[in-house]
Amino acid sequence: MHFIVRLLTVILCFASCKDNKNKLLDEFKEVNQEGWNWTEAKSFAFEITDTTYLYSLECGLRITGSYKYSNIWLLYTIDGPNASLKNQFQIPLSDNTGKWLGVGKSNLISYDQPFIQNAKFKKGKYTLRLNQNMRDEKLGSVSDVGLKIYKGNKIY
Repeated sequence: MHFIVRLLTVILCFASCKDNKNKLLDEFKEVNQEGWNWTEAKSFAFEITDTTYLYSLECGLRITGSYKYSNIWLLYTIDGPNASLKNQFQIPLSDNTGKWLGVGKSNLISYDQPFIQNAKFKKGKYTLRLNQNMRDEKLGSVSDVGLKIYKGNKIY
């Protein structure tokens, strides 16, 4: 039994080391407890120094169990070297029965949603802004929103 626990610990350690090696950014911004206004962008700065790899961007989201919708629409804007990109994406939060799809309890539920995968970036500094794009001007029960960037496959 102890051998299995030690083996699992070693495997998890190696898995987390690999994940951290390929992670360029993992940052969260707190949302105002009174509600996330759709004009209030959460900004994330990052720099691409190695253009020989593809990159994937993932949105992290934390909500409370009192969130009143089954999804959330987010609008992102990326400004970088000689380019700007604006688009929206959706994060499904619950199934048809109302069961949360994220990880956690009703006091805080976490989600990770890829929204750009295997993208080529030019070398330089970038700013990504996230806004909520729902019908409520002030969206309640959102705790934090974040950005995770992973280095993917090498470009040949």
